[in-house]
Amino acid sequence: MKKKMIAAISALCMAGTVYASAGNAVHAEPVQSELTDETTASQDRIYCIASVSKMYSSLAVMQLVDEGKVELDAPVTEYLPDFKMDDERYKDITVRMLMNHTSGIPLGMSINHYLYEDVDSFIHDNAYDIVRGLRLKADPGEYACYNNMGFSLMEHIVENVSGMSFTDYVRNNIASKIGADHTGTAWSLYSGDLGDTQVSLYRGFLPMEYPYEMTAGSGGIYATAPDVANFGSAFFTGNDVLISDDAKTQMSARWNDDEKYEGYGLGWDFVEQVRYEKENIKVMGKGGDLPYMNSCLLVAPDEQISVAVLTAGNGSSQYAGLMASALMDVALEEQGKAVSDLTPTEPKITDIVPDYYKKYEGLYYISYIYSTGICRITFDDTAMYKENLGTDNASPERYKITEDGGFVRVNDSGKMTADREILYFEEKDGKIFIRTELSAVYPGLGNTLDSMYTGEKMEENPVSPSVQQRWDELSQTVFVTYNEKWTSQQYESPFYRIVTDEEFPGYIMVKNSAGVRAEKLTDEDHAGFFTSIPSSANRDLYDVEITEQTYADGTSSVSFDLSDGTRCRSVDSLPVFTADITEIPLHGSDAAWYRIGEDMGGKSIAVERPDTSAVFVYNKFRELLYSTHIKDASNTIDLPPDGYIAFIGETGDRVKIFK
Repeated sequence: MKKKMIAAISALCMAGTVYASAGNAVHAEPVQSELTDETTASQDRIYCIASVSKMYSSLAVMQLVDEGKVELDAPVTEYLPDFKMDDERYKDITVRMLMNHTSGIPLGMSINHYLYEDVDSFIHDNAYDIVRGLRLKADPGEYACYNNMGFSLMEHIVENVSGMSFTDYVRNNIASKIGADHTGTAWSLYSGDLGDTQVSLYRGFLPMEYPYEMTAGSGGIYATAPDVANFGSAFFTGNDVLISDDAKTQMSARWNDDEKYEGYGLGWDFVEQVRYEKENIKVMGKGGDLPYMNSCLLVAPDEQISVAVLTAGNGSSQYAGLMASALMDVALEEQGKAVSDLTPTEPKITDIVPDYYKKYEGLYYISYIYSTGICRITFDDTAMYKENLGTDNASPERYKITEDGGFVRVNDSGKMTADREILYFEEKDGKIFIRTELSAVYPGLGNTLDSMYTGEKMEENPVSPSVQQRWDELSQTVFVTYNEKWTSQQYESPFYRIVTDEEFPGYIMVKNSAGVRAEKLTDEDHAGFFTSIPSSANRDLYDVEITEQTYADGTSSVSFDLSDGTRCRSVDSLPVFTADITEIPLHGSDAAWYRIGEDMGGKSIAVERPDTSAVFVYNKFRELLYSTHIKDASNTIDLPPDGYIAFIGETGDRVKIFK
């Protein structure tokens, strides 16, 4: 066992710091290994467990169900009378729909949710206002699509029904009952109630201040790996310390029996996996991702195994999940239950594409691992071609048809790639969707098999020449976020671009470092989400509005506003940071942005600033070069030619500049 476990841990250590725990029916037992402290974190290190937090809010609601205080199929409005949306369908959203991602709420996270060395109740206190103006992307219950906002609303349900704060509820009704002394929310950790053993975080090789996630019910639980593994044991069959077996059975049921859809349970990302199911073993799992921290919890309830993997660094929940699976396999093997990797069936390629497929030619919005954005799909007699639009990539990807009607991606030599991607076209309700089956190989860690809907054919959207011209003009500039709090991690990637293309008239793509979203133009000032992909490819949607704003620095320009609360201004409107500037007045949620002028490019400045402020510097490629959230950041700041600098802090404060 030990050799296999060490091999698995060693394979993952390149992705970040790792500590894993496996639990039994009684409590969590740390997995022992021969790794040094340089490659594994102490079991007492505290991480943000990101979206594994959803299991805590789900369990909290199920405790209230056990007590007869909440009904899963009752409307959310029964417990949150202040919850309203402009879309009248919101009245049909039930508690169950929040938990299994079928509510139809489009928004994921709002602004000010991830803050350095700071806790702030903005999202909690404004949750109802944030969702009020949204429109649903689907009828409640229509399909499952990953949604963070639903779990933020669950946080409020727990508070309204229990009469205590979510932080107190987690401490009194979950953590204290299982001896999880290092489990709580950002407020618990910030106040010192959980100790001071936070894991160290780095941006590249630079140590960062510790970030706190403000959406406690969705992603803001903090814990050690043994605590998380011990929490997982609450889902063991027969363990009624936290919830009943009936509650666990409801949580572990798929929202839909059709295997073409994602297999969400209540809170769980999946409640079955084929490689375990074929051995008659039920395994449930939940992963989580935030900048700098990632997590995975796996539970085999009948075998009494709980595995938690928490990582820090440039990893992902995908890697954490592979690690957790490797440890789960070792624990199962000790019980005489060997589990092997699945070997995907080799698709059989044929040479001729029937004319039947010509009807699928056109523009598609694609959202998946390898490709996100608008693409054009065409066919010839022997292959399908997928050309990404609005990018500099001029070479279309090639796919060969298989005997079962799918299209498998091939390389320039016509051979299937190691990470096998097969696309299938499906027609539903008058629309055409793409479903992708992906087999990915991770050397030393195993492979994964995934299937989900990833694309939708776009309808023509004719708009007037004046509307198209307006958005074409907006695509010539760059926009930058200005309304986040000074502690917000969003200032590490604050730039947005609007992309138009004569190949997809009537549509735009909105790009920033977090991803790409396609929007449908409605008029000169509005564009909105339009996709109905029945999967998590359709997550985190927003509408766009162009407004005119006057900023605290006295300048005016168009503001690029998103329905998640993000406000952006054109970089063309930014004042120039020149040698005669000696003081910067701060204005709260209106960041003081500057373009670095010719007389200051290549020079250095020093600043005297309040503790409740931050400074960020970016080069002309909009890459972050300097942040005061880097620990012990130098007070000498180099200014790149044609770059940008931002000063953010509390209203009334000032930053002094020294040359």
